[in-house]
Amino acid sequence: MAKCVMRTGWRASGGTLRFSSICLKNWPNVPAYPNAPNSIITLTQRRSLFVLPFGIDVGILGVAAYYITRLKKPDPDNVVSIFGPDPWSKESDLHPEKVVKCIAHRGAGLDAPENTIQAFKYCVERDCRFVELDVRSSRDGHLVLLHDQGLGRLTGTDITDVHIMDWEKIKNIDIGATHPNRQQFKEVHLCLLDDALNYLLANNVRMIIDIKGEDKQVVNGILKAFSNQPALYRYAVVTCFNPFTLYQIRKRDPQVVGAISYRPYCFSAQDYDAENGPTNPRFGDNLPVQALLRVADLVHSLLWRWSARWCAASAVLLHKDIVSPSEVQYWRSLGIRCAGWSVNRPLEKLYWRGVLRAPYLASTLLGEPDVDEQKRVEKRSIKEVD
Repeated sequence: MAKCVMRTGWRASGGTLRFSSICLKNWPNVPAYPNAPNSIITLTQRRSLFVLPFGIDVGILGVAAYYITRLKKPDPDNVVSIFGPDPWSKESDLHPEKVVKCIAHRGAGLDAPENTIQAFKYCVERDCRFVELDVRSSRDGHLVLLHDQGLGRLTGTDITDVHIMDWEKIKNIDIGATHPNRQQFKEVHLCLLDDALNYLLANNVRMIIDIKGEDKQVVNGILKAFSNQPALYRYAVVTCFNPFTLYQIRKRDPQVVGAISYRPYCFSAQDYDAENGPTNPRFGDNLPVQALLRVADLVHSLLWRWSARWCAASAVLLHKDIVSPSEVQYWRSLGIRCAGWSVNRPLEKLYWRGVLRAPYLASTLLGEPDVDEQKRVEKRSIKEVD
């Protein structure tokens, strides 16, 4: 009985000693036990020398992880091949025809049924050689050009998710049924990524491939497309809103030119514009959830710049209402191109061309200003006066 009590007391004292050896300043009069194992005390005292203030150790680990895992940039010649010369450079003044101005958003989806071969033909006929398209996967692994998760907006049907549908069941659906120009474009069907790439490359059209589905099928399909058609390295940019998806692609193939897309309030609201701010709130009737989503928006706005550098993105695609001259110059100082979406009004297009001097994604090719021709006319008139 006495031995049990002594052993229990010894263990309790030993535990107290271990704790107090780390915090000697708080307990200077801790009783010493000459028979206690010195190795325990010495070990804990040595460990205490390496304890950093709370937060500093996490920050050091975070910075180290960032530089260790940060990806390398692709070949800069490929970036220039896709986006043309920097609009602010001397080369752009010498060769203004090479500067990218308008990128047809979804193949000019307001003029022709979006993300279709008919839309891309419409762009080529109007000499627009840069398009943006959206990609997601069907259940059987086909990569389909489609922006929405379902087909309700385009077809009026009740198909809410093409990822649970086989290609054979959706390939013959008329997706131009609700388009404003449906009388001009009849019997328009979904398009596969491979078919679109073959047509666009054959017509020397640059492209932005926007990944909407974030599953492994899409990631593997994009990498396979670049492997099968090496010309894509000089003709195509891969972009998405999720930096981890872009990271997966560029980690496996660093020569793929990447871009990061961003829209404010993407977690808490479905739509955003400068006049109305965030609208159509997600879970708007649940105030605690909505508050958490607003916090997520704030954190996202602070981290997305870091994500662009982490993925070694060559371009950023931003909502047009948050872009200013200082924003363009910030990304230009980092060697990253800046483009806005969706710029559809003629006055906005003129502002982007003449003031921001940055490319923009437009859903319509109507109302395109010819700023360069206007400058030439002004220069001629000045010379004639002189």
